[in-house]
Amino acid sequence: MRPVRTEFDRKVLHARQLLREARDIPPSLVADDVQRSWSRSIRHGLSERDRVLFNPVSAAQLRRINEVHRTLLGHAEPEMERLFSALDNAHWVLACLEVGGNIIKTLGGQSAELRDIATVLRPGLNLSERVAGTNAPGFALEERRAIAVRGSEHFLEEAQMCACAAVPIFEPSGALAGVLNASRHHRSASIGIMEPLALAARAVENRMVAALSAPLRLRLHYSAELVNSPMCGLLAVSRDGQILGANPLARQLLELDTLIESDPCMETVFQQKVGLLLDTLRRHGSTPTPIHCHNGVRIHACLADAAPTRVVSVAPAASYAVARASMSPMLLDPELAQRVRQVERAFAHDIPVLINGETGTGKEVLARHLHEVGPRASGPFVAINCSAIPASLIESELFGYDGGAFTGARRGGMAGRFEQANGGTLFLDEIGDMPLELQARLLRVLQERTLTRLGSARSIALNCSVICATHRDLVQRVDSGEFREDLYYRINGLRITLPALRQRSDLDDLIEHFLAQELASAVPPLTLAARHCLYRHNWPGNIRELQQVLRLGVALSEGDSIDLIHLPTELTAAPAALPPDSADRQTHCPDGKATLRQAEAEVVRSAFLRNDRNVSATARNLGIARATLYRKLRNYGLLTGEG
Repeated sequence: MRPVRTEFDRKVLHARQLLREARDIPPSLVADDVQRSWSRSIRHGLSERDRVLFNPVSAAQLRRINEVHRTLLGHAEPEMERLFSALDNAHWVLACLEVGGNIIKTLGGQSAELRDIATVLRPGLNLSERVAGTNAPGFALEERRAIAVRGSEHFLEEAQMCACAAVPIFEPSGALAGVLNASRHHRSASIGIMEPLALAARAVENRMVAALSAPLRLRLHYSAELVNSPMCGLLAVSRDGQILGANPLARQLLELDTLIESDPCMETVFQQKVGLLLDTLRRHGSTPTPIHCHNGVRIHACLADAAPTRVVSVAPAASYAVARASMSPMLLDPELAQRVRQVERAFAHDIPVLINGETGTGKEVLARHLHEVGPRASGPFVAINCSAIPASLIESELFGYDGGAFTGARRGGMAGRFEQANGGTLFLDEIGDMPLELQARLLRVLQERTLTRLGSARSIALNCSVICATHRDLVQRVDSGEFREDLYYRINGLRITLPALRQRSDLDDLIEHFLAQELASAVPPLTLAARHCLYRHNWPGNIRELQQVLRLGVALSEGDSIDLIHLPTELTAAPAALPPDSADRQTHCPDGKATLRQAEAEVVRSAFLRNDRNVSATARNLGIARATLYRKLRNYGLLTGEG
């Protein structure tokens, strides 16, 4: 233990003694929030002298963590570097942690003074309260707010050399994404890092909103002077006014979390028609416009430039084996696999393919697969999201332009996406959102197999396959006049609809597939409660969401069974979890379709049959004891061949 040197130390150490004696701690000794965290640490079964901060982290574990959270890392890394360069960095170590408490990035610690802290704050280490007790990032994750923890306020003695500050990072959906942390050796004076750390966290959140595939973005603030500042609220919206994401300030200004609707739209928030509101904002340009919100508050807003972060991808062709491997989740469903084979044959004969499906069902995965097994596999694959490009730019993006075609045009011009795809495949994602005025030109290009750049009279011959995709009902949009009927029949040579995950019958197979994908061996089993939770979820994000949930489960379980605590809170918050020994409980599910007993029976039956009625294998798969499984098998009639 470090000797008592300050009044602060004396007060905190006195409080720790009272804690050991289970006596009340006066708030004059230590803050209430620190006391709450100490109490949680004790409930987690931790002792002050536990040694956990220097435990080794395997390279495989670190790779899994970084893979799952690579998006957060991509947004956080540049802001951490900016902050680090602005600090007296010889005295600080910066760290970014994901929502489960694992460190994914550190900066600093090269000086002799900070080597011991850098040794602790290394990628892969888990600093959640359940593992490391009271510490700043663990607290910030637990209570979703900023905090500083100094010296003896840390629960573990081995952490008391540090003074730390941490600020949470929130996703555009409002969910917790992770935390930024700054650490140095303990000093009696104030840490003095909280404000710049909070600004860096806000910058990360703004990057996340900017990265959304949204055609429109709004800047918001109470004060007109701050609308165009880094401190403004950011709102990402679709063309029809659906709110796709927001930074925390925008969520606070608009009180989005208080709205009854699960998917609030601009019309609900601002109490006026979307078209009228957008026209008003466009007329004012970058000048802030006063708007009244649903909560009676007046804010100021303006439209921000919506530049897509990833519009096009050009990739070399892969082998057929690789293509089939990327498609394996789809091919687990026999009916869907048969349909995919039909589409492969049609595409091989240059018949245009239209892919329908919700977000996350694998539309781009299928498009890439068709390219990789098709007749132009040796050429490029070019993907463009028609909804992510401003209407003013989409024509030049698709068809290109010659130098001098318009003000600001590059000298020598630019090849459009059709030209880039020559000899390969062009994938037009979200074709249903293409502006009506451009649909006629697209139709002409598809019919004539030639195009003319903007500002040019020269025709360019095209030799590429075209695949289109949309989540919209194009027949309905044709009927409403929002999509050309002749273009619809041109792109709809053969249509395939990818089913939503909730409509598929192979959830078990998909779960096992993705688990095996994450860990080549020793796949951690799902406990019965966790598996039941997955069964009950509606999966709005479809296969993409399932894959991310299982990646998180594998990362957080650290090779052990995946239980409810390893799943996202949006899954476990619903009344979906069933304790392993609750077979006789007759509580009805919220949807009224089945009891929890019936749902559990189906989980057990499916696992039992999938493991060829092998009791030991089924018990391992479900994460329960063989005796427990035998009891459930008897209760559900599965040992006698029933069910």
